[in-house]
Amino acid sequence: MYEKGIQNLSDRIVLTGGVKPFAVVSDTGDNVKAIRIRQAEEMPPEIALEVLRRSLIALVKKGKIGATAIFYTADNPNKKSNADKVLVVEMEHIFGPTLAQLVPFTIKNGKASYGEQVVVDMEKQIFNIKVDEESAE
Repeated sequence: MYEKGIQNLSDRIVLTGGVKPFAVVSDTGDNVKAIRIRQAEEMPPEIALEVLRRSLIALVKKGKIGATAIFYTADNPNKKSNADKVLVVEMEHIFGPTLAQLVPFTIKNGKASYGEQVVVDMEKQIFNIKVDEESAE
């Protein structure tokens, strides 16, 4: 899922300086696909992220998703860093770990330079509903 997401955004980061939120999901049969909400391109990033999360939660409730990776860019909260932005990848699994990967980056002269990634635990956002293990398999 991570590789598919990175392929999906690398050119966009350089062209636009960031990307609107999108997801790569794995269904319960291990099929992987990217999910974009067309209208999100016109929304402010915070609203687009919330709409995407709610859409994924609806798919989880239907038993269609086993894992998610949400990709988006944000201003770098670390003011001591040389990087202006961070690529955030929030990854969740129906039965497993929930973590976020933060990768600082700066775009200069049409090229993106990336800093060292940081991985942190996070609260479940998508799979925070009660899931019956038998029906999820």
